[in-house]
Amino acid sequence: MKIQLIIITIFAFIFTACSVKPLDPVKFDTVEKHISFTQDIKPILDNRCVSCHSCYNSPCQLKLSSFEGLERGASKKDIYANRISADSPTRLFIDAVNEKQWREKGFFSMVDSLENSNESIMMQYLFQKDTNPQIIGEYSPETDELTCVKDKDELATFFEENPHKGMPYGFPALKKHEYNLLMTWLKQGAVDDTIKNTKTTFEQNEIKKFEDFLNNQEIKHKISARYIYEHLFLAHITFDDESGNFFELIRSTTPTGYLPEVIATRFPYDEVKEPFYYRFRKIESTIVHKTHMVYKLNDEKLKRYHELFINTPWDQKPFLPSYEVGISANPLKTFEQIPSKSRYQFLLDDVHYIIMTFIRGPVCKGQIALNVIQDHFWVMFMDPNYDLSLQDKYFLHDNIPNLSIPNEYGEDPSLFKTFKVLDNYELSKKYHTNKAKIYNSYYPDGLSINSIWKGNQKEENDSILTIYRHFDSASVHKGAYGDTPKTLWVIDYPLLERIYYSLVAGFDVFGNTAHQLLVRTHMDRLRIEGESNFLEYLPRSSRVNYFNSWYEGWLAQYLSVYVPTSSNVNIKYTSTEYKKEFVDKIFQYANVKKDPINFIDSNYTASPIKDTYNDKKDIEETLKTLTLPNSSEIIKKFTDSKSNLAYIRIQMNSGENLIYTLVINRWHKNVALLFNEDARLDSTKDRINFVKGFIGSYPNVFVNVKQDDLSEFFSLLQNYKDIPRDNIKVQKFAVNRANPDFWEVFDWFDKEFKKQDPLNYGLFDLNRYISRARNQ
Repeated sequence: MKIQLIIITIFAFIFTACSVKPLDPVKFDTVEKHISFTQDIKPILDNRCVSCHSCYNSPCQLKLSSFEGLERGASKKDIYANRISADSPTRLFIDAVNEKQWREKGFFSMVDSLENSNESIMMQYLFQKDTNPQIIGEYSPETDELTCVKDKDELATFFEENPHKGMPYGFPALKKHEYNLLMTWLKQGAVDDTIKNTKTTFEQNEIKKFEDFLNNQEIKHKISARYIYEHLFLAHITFDDESGNFFELIRSTTPTGYLPEVIATRFPYDEVKEPFYYRFRKIESTIVHKTHMVYKLNDEKLKRYHELFINTPWDQKPFLPSYEVGISANPLKTFEQIPSKSRYQFLLDDVHYIIMTFIRGPVCKGQIALNVIQDHFWVMFMDPNYDLSLQDKYFLHDNIPNLSIPNEYGEDPSLFKTFKVLDNYELSKKYHTNKAKIYNSYYPDGLSINSIWKGNQKEENDSILTIYRHFDSASVHKGAYGDTPKTLWVIDYPLLERIYYSLVAGFDVFGNTAHQLLVRTHMDRLRIEGESNFLEYLPRSSRVNYFNSWYEGWLAQYLSVYVPTSSNVNIKYTSTEYKKEFVDKIFQYANVKKDPINFIDSNYTASPIKDTYNDKKDIEETLKTLTLPNSSEIIKKFTDSKSNLAYIRIQMNSGENLIYTLVINRWHKNVALLFNEDARLDSTKDRINFVKGFIGSYPNVFVNVKQDDLSEFFSLLQNYKDIPRDNIKVQKFAVNRANPDFWEVFDWFDKEFKKQDPLNYGLFDLNRYISRARNQ
C-alpha cells in the first residue's frame, strides 16, 4: 500500500510539474488607421526598446534598431560564451541578407504567428507586461539567465515562472496608445515601409569623390585605400553634419553607381578573392551612442589623403602587400612601404576617433579591453618629429620581428599556441632594449617636454585624452578631465598601431576563448609599454618606484614585466613630486586647461555646503569639494551595485537646466590580473568626478534635483550612511527603474543630449541601469 502511494505521489508530482498554464489570448484595442512602420512604430521601438536591444549585447541577440533586426529575430546563442572553437559570425547587415538565411543560422521569429495561434512571441511579451505591469526584484539583461523562448511551450513556462518579466523588461509598461499601435501593427503582419538609401545631392557628390579615390587602380592608391579602409571600417562617416545621415565604408561586389553589396569577412584584413570595390553604405539602423564613432570626410580630408599617401615620395617601389594572415594582421609588416610618418600622421589627425575604437569597438561592452585599464588615466602622444620609429630609417624595420601581434594566429588559436605566446616575453624585452639604445644615441640628454605632441590645435585641444572606465564600458574625451591620475600613458606610432590592430581590427567577438585570452594578455603588455614611455619623462631614480606603486602585490609585479632604462631626462625638476610637476609643465607647454571642477591644486581649500545656491558658480564650488576623499558611504553603495555613472539634472528656478555626469573612479591596487578584480580594489581611495554634460553610454541612474533642494542633496552625497533614513532620501532624487515616470525622465535626458551634441548623439543603453526595483 505504501509503495502504491509513493508511486501515485511521484506520478502526481510529475504531472503537476509538467502541466503549465497555457498562454492567455492577447488583448488590445485595435487602432483603426493605416499604421506606418517608420512614422508610428519605429519611434516606439527607438524610445522604449532599442535602449536595451542593440549591438552584440542585445538580450537573445534581438536587435530592434531596424526593421531588418526585428525580421531577423532572436537566437539562443550567447555571443560572450566561452568557446573551444570560434563561432560563425552573426553580424546584422553583414553575415546574412534575408530572413531565410537568418533562419538557417538558427534565429527564430519574434513577429510570426505561433503554432495554432494568430499571435507572435513579441505580442505575448507586450501583453504579459500590460497585464502584469508590476516591477519586482532585480533586472540585469546582460547577466540574467534569459530563456530566449522560441515557441509557445517555452513562452508559457517562462511566464509561469516570471509573470512580471514582460517587455519592456524591468521598466514601466508602454503607454496604452503605444501598446495598441504596436499590437495592431504586429497583428496586421508587421509590414515595413522604410525608404532605404536616401541621401542628399551633396552627399552623393562627396561619396563619388571618395569612392573614385579609394578605387583608383594605380598602385599607390590601392595600397593606401586598403590602409584607410582597415582603420575606418567601424566609423560612422559623415559628409554633411546637418543631414543626420551616417555611412560605413565597406568592400562591395558592386562598383559606384549600383547599390552597395557587402562582402562578409571576419576581419577587415581578410583576403577577398573576387573583384571588389570600396563603397559607402548608408547606416539604416537607429544610432546608439555605444557604437557611434563619428569620422568626418570632406574636401579638406581628401586633400589630406593625397598629401599623406599619394604626393609623398615612398622609399620603396610600391607593391601589393600580402593577405596572408601572419602578415596582414600586423600593419607594421603589411604597410611598411607607406612612409611611417604618413601613417602616424593619419592616425593623429583623428586620434580621438582612433582611441575611441579601442573602447567602443567590435565588442560593444568592451570587457576584453577594459578590465586591463585603470578607471581614470590620461593619454599623450609622441611628437612625430621625435618618434624614432619615423625618424630613423632602420629602427622600425629591424624591430618588426619583435613587434608581433597575437591576432596573427587568427580567431581560433590552439591552447598550445596560446600558452606559448603568453610565456614569450623575450621578443618584447628585446624590442624595449633596442629602443632604449637608439633613443640614448639620438637623445643622450634624454627626452625633453618638446617631444610630446601638442595636438591638432584646430578644434578643442586633443594633445591629452582622458579615459574613464565605467566597469565594462568606457569613454574617451578631449582634454585633461579629473585630477592628476594614478597613471599616464605616452603613445608612439608602433604602440598606437599595435593597440588598434589587437583590440579593433584583429579582435573577433565570435573567436574562441584562447583568442580572447591572447588579446587580453597582449593588452597588458601594451598598457605597460604606454606607462613605460611616460616614465621616461621622470627622473631615472624614480621610475621603478612609480611603476611598483601601480602594481601592488608580488604576483602583479611578477606578471608585469617592466624594462627600466638608464636614459636621462631632459626636464628640470624642482621638487620630488615628479608626476605632479610633469603635469604642470605639460599643461603649460601644450596649453591644456585644468579641469575647473575636478583638478585640485595644492593650495585648494574645501568649501562648506551652503544653505542656499544662487547660481552655477556656487554649485560648482561645492561639486569641487565633493570630489575630495571623504568618509561618505555613497561611493561604496553605488559601486557595490556595479554602478559608477549617474546623469544629474539640476532644475534651476529660472527654468535653466544644468547637466552633470557623476563618475566614480575606483582605485585598483593593480590591473595586471584577469580574475578576482574585487579583491584588488581599495574603496577608501575612490574619487568622484563631476563632468559637465554627458559622458559614457550606459547611465546607471538618472538624478533630478531642484535648485531649492541642492543643500539637502549635497549633504546627502557628503554624509550618506547605508541606513534606512538616508536610503529614503536617495529615492527623492534618484529615479528608480520602477518609477512610473521613468520613461518621461529617460525621454528628457535623451532629448537634452541630442540638443547639446546632435552630431555625436545616440541613444543611451539601459542594460546597466541599477538593477534593483523599488516600488514606492
